[in-house]
Amino acid sequence: MSKQSLADDLMFSVVLFGWIGDKIPRRHGIFLFGLSMLLVATTILSFGRHFVVLVIGRLLQGFSAAVVWTSGLALLTDMFGQERYGEAVGYAQTSVSVGTTSAPLLGGVVYARGGYGAVSAMSIGVVAFSLALALTMIEPKAVSESEEPAPDFPIAERNNQTAASQEISSLDRNTQSPTTLESALRLPDERSALIHKKHKESEFDSGPSYFLLLRSGRILAAMAGIFTFAFVMLSFEGMIPLFVKQTFHWNSTRAALIFLSWIIPGFLGPVAGHASDRFGSRWIAVGGLLFAAPPLICMQFVTKDSTSHQVLLCVLLTLVGFGFVWIMPSCVSDLTAAAADLKRENPHDFGDSGASSQAFGLFVFAYSCGSLVGPTIVGTVRAKVGWGAATMTLAAACAAACIPIVLKTSASSRRKMNSFNSV
Repeated sequence: MSKQSLADDLMFSVVLFGWIGDKIPRRHGIFLFGLSMLLVATTILSFGRHFVVLVIGRLLQGFSAAVVWTSGLALLTDMFGQERYGEAVGYAQTSVSVGTTSAPLLGGVVYARGGYGAVSAMSIGVVAFSLALALTMIEPKAVSESEEPAPDFPIAERNNQTAASQEISSLDRNTQSPTTLESALRLPDERSALIHKKHKESEFDSGPSYFLLLRSGRILAAMAGIFTFAFVMLSFEGMIPLFVKQTFHWNSTRAALIFLSWIIPGFLGPVAGHASDRFGSRWIAVGGLLFAAPPLICMQFVTKDSTSHQVLLCVLLTLVGFGFVWIMPSCVSDLTAAAADLKRENPHDFGDSGASSQAFGLFVFAYSCGSLVGPTIVGTVRAKVGWGAATMTLAAACAAACIPIVLKTSASSRRKMNSFNSV
């Protein structure tokens, strides 16, 4: 029941739920469904004791996480728009960083004071509180639809209605039956309803757009950056606690506290997202990767149980966190921009609903792949070669990710692109 099993569930479920999220007009509903399923899964994992029950709870947790990730990021697009989406992802990244870093620390403290039941109650309470907040959220699409004036008949339908009225008036009113008159007047409404029904059916009959999205070099470059982000972050999450226990002889609490070095740079997520919106994603992402590479290389020099080496490790982790805070907002921002550009260039291939949720499905897929591959490769390198080789592997991954980002990621400002497209 490790994080790798959760990543497996995410990889295979985001494909389905990403497509469903694009076909359902109201993303708020599927977001609430995902949170509700997450609450059920957390409850099962908290109180389940049988192995089969725990497996079911873990599968539900993976499926619900896929729904929450894809629909939640799509809701951010609807709320903030394309111009400020990088900033919105920055806030989301800050929340994820604080949550993933503080959860082990709080869980350890609560477990020491109250036991397993207290930890379970805390987990269920957090999910229930998130669900309550989501219930109070008003979807932007619902607001815009309520403010729109009542739609008028199209010109063709108005002409048909006029022709029907003229035909009725030309008939003898004495011989015209009420049924025929009512049917003639109801004809445009029935035609409009039939057209609307066929439009909805064609929208859902259209298949997923993943292959069209994967043909874009920009989307592949963004996925490479997201993969590297998860590759390094998840490798550290599994490697650093073990390293400080073996090298510095720290207990679990002190080992968890070292991740506070990453929380401080994580609060710069909105700033990083705003910068990618204003100056473009390419050089923001490349700058973050190149900034993080030297501290990763220097970590190989942390080898002794001394105060100076402990301080050095904390400083290097802070520098890595400062570099990585710029990667996810810029990559996810360009991912959404690439999907929007593809829809604009090929409207018939994507339909009216677009493929934003499917693009976020690819984001979660890349993140899940990185969280699977990273700890496996880096853990093997550290076990067979050593700590220095493991940190060099992470630095090499950062350098390699710069290549597709430099070649394919957009260097244009999101705001300039949106103003140009609106002309």
